[in-house]
Amino acid sequence: RFVLGTARSMAPKTSKKEDWETLNTDADARLPAAHSLIFLVNSALLAAAPAYLFTAIFDLSPEDNMPVYGGVGAVTVAVVFLALQTRAKGIRTKLLRSRGVELESTSALKLKDAGDERVKAKLKEADKQRSLINAEALSLSLAHTNALFLFVAVLFAFWIMRASTAPVNLAVSSVTAAAAAYLIR
Repeated sequence: RFVLGTARSMAPKTSKKEDWETLNTDADARLPAAHSLIFLVNSALLAAAPAYLFTAIFDLSPEDNMPVYGGVGAVTVAVVFLALQTRAKGIRTKLLRSRGVELESTSALKLKDAGDERVKAKLKEADKQRSLINAEALSLSLAHTNALFLFVAVLFAFWIMRASTAPVNLAVSSVTAAAAAYLIR
């Protein structure tokens, strides 16, 4: 005896559990690619600030002290870049949680099953909110990291390390400022 409703139930269907298990959540932790470029340029400019300060005020010749400038600059750029990325990811996560915005992976899964225009519009609004949160995380990360780095660099260069030689002062004040920007959340 054939029942009309059973033909549909015999077809293989994917369960929600399988969809969740195959879900790619890598995009949830990533910042937009443009942010990395902005962070890199900002890190290079921030590392150049103490170098310019020591060249102009302390008469530390770049030609005579190129290894110091190069080494300190490279370490500063790398640590400040990591500080900016870490801080932006933390701010982004806090903002997403506090505002109740869905992650990209969750929205992608819902969009796959969405047939209703109202659901699609809601998911599009969540995407817009995520974009605004990314921009806010970028600006807050830049502002906080830059201010902290410059404050610590000036504090060390003019007060704490003022009795040391200029190359040592540059190295300690720049690297300490970068480490403080990374470690202080």
